[in-house]
Amino acid sequence: MTSAHLMTLRRSVVLFCLACLAAVTVVCAAFVYLRGDRFTDSTLAFASRFRTTAAAGELARMLERDWHNLIFLTEQASKLTPDQLSYLMTGAGGNPTRISWVGYADLSGIVVSATNDLLVGQDVSERPWYRNGLTGGFAGDVHDAVLLAQLLGGNSDEPLRFIDLARPVQDESGDISGVIGMHINANWLADYLRETSERFGTDLYLINPSGTISASSTDQAPTEADLQILRTAQTGISAEGRETWPDGRDYFSTIVPEVTSGDLPSFGWRMIGRLDAKSVSFGVDLIRNGAHYAALVALALVFLITMIYSRLILAPLSRLAKSAEQIAEGSQNYPANSRITVEAAQLSTALARLQRDPVSGES
Repeated sequence: MTSAHLMTLRRSVVLFCLACLAAVTVVCAAFVYLRGDRFTDSTLAFASRFRTTAAAGELARMLERDWHNLIFLTEQASKLTPDQLSYLMTGAGGNPTRISWVGYADLSGIVVSATNDLLVGQDVSERPWYRNGLTGGFAGDVHDAVLLAQLLGGNSDEPLRFIDLARPVQDESGDISGVIGMHINANWLADYLRETSERFGTDLYLINPSGTISASSTDQAPTEADLQILRTAQTGISAEGRETWPDGRDYFSTIVPEVTSGDLPSFGWRMIGRLDAKSVSFGVDLIRNGAHYAALVALALVFLITMIYSRLILAPLSRLAKSAEQIAEGSQNYPANSRITVEAAQLSTALARLQRDPVSGES
């Protein structure tokens, strides 16, 4: 075989480096594509967990302020006349679109003081907020209040619904003398969730222990039969995952198992925050495109390094090989003295000795 059909050392090194780079590029590209969904889910998990936890904390702190106002009212109740207490409750209620009613019922369950005197003289002894409030601090889930809703202008098409806070009142001797209850409008709760949802970019759902949605930032109302995340919420544990919702779209959801703050009694709520699974797809595309550009840059750098290596290391060996061939044909020209590597120096010295002593070189 003639030398024309043989690969040069320089070309073999270049091809070897390019082959190694190609192998590394293929492996990295395969990793990015195959693990892209895992990266998407991990990013969604972090974003969903962070936003849902923050939203739950904000809501709980808002309700905790109402709870502290209620504590103040129960501490003052025994010191005031019914009229004075009604006046104080009206002021403590603030915006009536949020806190619809605050009232004090004595041990017989009769309301004796209330916001704007609403329900004064009515028997509330069978209401959950009253019965539970006698035994300690109470927070009640969303419910209908037919009598109060009628007084406040509710109707059958859009009934007024409320959440409750209640706490016992103690007299000067420390005995329980009644209960003060606070009704917070559930429409305010839904509006608050919508505003928070827009701010955090996350759909929010308040789930009660039975898995039913108490309030949400959307008009969708799936049931536990539709979604695994709602069934998991009933257990009261943290969880997260990707799931197809009834609207046919994939969402990544996170459960915050408790919506509470400080000494606020528990409503029993769990908060679910969901993010559209496509909301961070740009991140995966960016990484994939970045991998392509990185591969091209790496290819250019490896090619440049290979060329420098070829010129500094391999070129002297090529010249020595050509000198050896010329000496074999009888040339009297001394080979170039190369000291770039040990092997090149040894070859250069050996060729110089052959040039000085051709007879010994033939032996």
